[in-house]
Amino acid sequence: MSGRFYDVMSLRLIAALEDMGVTELIVGRRRHTFLQEESARSVANKLGGRNVVIYHFGSMTEGTTTPGMGSDIDTLDCNDKVNIMSGWPDWERGRENLLMVKHETCSPQHYRLLEARRDLPLPLTQPYNEYCVTDHDGKIYRSNKRIGHLWRQLRVDANLPYFQAGPSHSFSEMYDFVFAYRCRTLPAECDSWFTRSRPGNWPTPEMLQVARELGCFLIPDGHCFSEHSAVEWRISPSLIERHLMFSMEIIHIQCYVTLKLLKNNTINPFLNGNGKLTSFHCKTALFYAREQLLPEMWTDDHLFDCIIYCLTLLRDWTTSGHCPHYIMDRVNLFDGKLNSEQRGRLHTILTIIIDTHLAPLASVETDNLGVRLLHNVYTVAIWDMTPRRAVYQGITGFLSVFGNAGQMTNVLLILHDAADRSPDEMCLYLHSLITQLPLQQIQRHHSEQALCRLDAVNRDSLIKYLQQHLASTAASICLQHGIQMGTRIWAWYGAAMNIDVASTRLKLASMLYCKGDLQLAADVLEDVERRYDNTVQAICGCGRIDPLVDKPQETFTEAVNEENIDVLSTNRVAYCVRFLPQEAFCVPPILHYEMVRAVGDDIQHMHHTERKWMNWAVVDSRPFLHYLQYLTFRGLGLRLRQLQAFLSLIDNIEDGLRHKNLFHPETAINLMAHCMEMENRPDRALQLYLWSQSIKPRNNAANWHIRRLTSI
Repeated sequence: MSGRFYDVMSLRLIAALEDMGVTELIVGRRRHTFLQEESARSVANKLGGRNVVIYHFGSMTEGTTTPGMGSDIDTLDCNDKVNIMSGWPDWERGRENLLMVKHETCSPQHYRLLEARRDLPLPLTQPYNEYCVTDHDGKIYRSNKRIGHLWRQLRVDANLPYFQAGPSHSFSEMYDFVFAYRCRTLPAECDSWFTRSRPGNWPTPEMLQVARELGCFLIPDGHCFSEHSAVEWRISPSLIERHLMFSMEIIHIQCYVTLKLLKNNTINPFLNGNGKLTSFHCKTALFYAREQLLPEMWTDDHLFDCIIYCLTLLRDWTTSGHCPHYIMDRVNLFDGKLNSEQRGRLHTILTIIIDTHLAPLASVETDNLGVRLLHNVYTVAIWDMTPRRAVYQGITGFLSVFGNAGQMTNVLLILHDAADRSPDEMCLYLHSLITQLPLQQIQRHHSEQALCRLDAVNRDSLIKYLQQHLASTAASICLQHGIQMGTRIWAWYGAAMNIDVASTRLKLASMLYCKGDLQLAADVLEDVERRYDNTVQAICGCGRIDPLVDKPQETFTEAVNEENIDVLSTNRVAYCVRFLPQEAFCVPPILHYEMVRAVGDDIQHMHHTERKWMNWAVVDSRPFLHYLQYLTFRGLGLRLRQLQAFLSLIDNIEDGLRHKNLFHPETAINLMAHCMEMENRPDRALQLYLWSQSIKPRNNAANWHIRRLTSI
């Protein structure tokens, strides 16, 4: 059975995959978002003096996933402080230098790293810590265990979750972090890949030239069968593989996604824990198929044929017992994954799938693929299928929340580095960052042009965030000392005004209220309320939002522009409002308590994500808007509007708790309780503070307010 049946089913499969978001636009949007985020985090690290460049790899970045696949986020942290040498001529004075050594015990994909002196191009002769391993010949090599031990110890000491899978370490099963060094040149194991003949002329000569210049990473991961795995580092050409994936057309992506769906829903369940076929095995089959099949085979009506070709490659490899790495010679990707018996079971299920002409696809439950395939072929129930437009909106909403939360986290990391400075020192620090930021450059190869452009965009974006805090800090100094504000402060506020719909405007309104310009404050707040319609999504970058879990509100996803590849460019988000202690005189006095939340030993019980901002006043934009309105209208003597603002605050908090889009609920309730105090209802205010305390018993300013009211 083939021919016409394969043609029809290929087109039907493509339609189903498009319903699931595997389209050129969605794939491009995923790639842009994750490249933008890795660039933003790298720029923030550079600015904060951390010479660590971030890379995202895997399904999320490639766009080779669907909502139902539940893909995790793979992040590689590359330590650029270390100079990896392929030979002694690469040695640099004053740097931390490590020489790649192909020891006789190393497998083709592994090297040892010889410790070198910083003052002379010579091997180190004395170990300097317990992670220096001295060989029988007296040479000192770097152990690959240090990073894992440090990461694990940090988590254990803080009583936090810890997950490990091979070289990856994480606080969650949905996030994988791998730490690596960058090797600017490719090892000899990759040489033959550049010269072998290719019937389909893919990769092109231009792609090969770029690939040769991208280099590789060294991952702290020894070979599974090695007796010396603790001192072995694995070569990872992840950038080359990403470069190849980014060159794929949508038909290739759809082929790969289908392979992964079969892997998840049919192949690995059949193996039942006896071995495991990985996404990388499927990707390797795709690489070889892309190279070997002529371009005329990669058409919509031949998708079934291409999938079966990939499955046949996998089956052939199970017969030979060798799954070849696409780029590196003499590497068997079955090592440590599948033994002989397990390969036999894999061979059986692959044969069944091939001989039944991909019939198991009809049983794939992920994103209702099977139902979508059978739709209009047989009479099937389709009421549980999510329409294509809703799928696209959901993906775009997730990407927007992920990207915007990442932006806020980057700013938090930068500001945390200066948390202990005086207000004057903070102003000088922020001003120096803003003026020097355009000069900060991440060392990239010229082939990474897209990332270089994103670096420039992210530098401009970070400048705006920092200008918001610079304006507020400088204004706070002026208010503290009764100094007239200069034009530069207003200019800094103006420059940061459109980073979102609310946060800068609310900080401006807060400053105006503290300054006594109540009518101007009321005008700014009215502008915020007009912009903050029901399509605006609240965003928190304080670690209290997980884009993989917290779904954006439907009104936001419905309003997102489907044609815009840049999900961050829509101005439909509202960040939580942050005031550092250096901005204290621009904050209503009740929020000063938020800057000293800890009571007794509370600080020992902070979540690790909270330690960076717990001494700041942080509040969601919408409740802060209504609280400022209450204060401002109260000062203006507009009693009716004051009460209306109070009711809006109550409604917003209740709605936010109900829909789980209020990320600092304890602070919002504290503000509502303070309004109740101003309404001369201390009994009701105390009840609200107790409610806030029940939500977050420790590190909550409500504890101070409860003491204050009960002492009265």
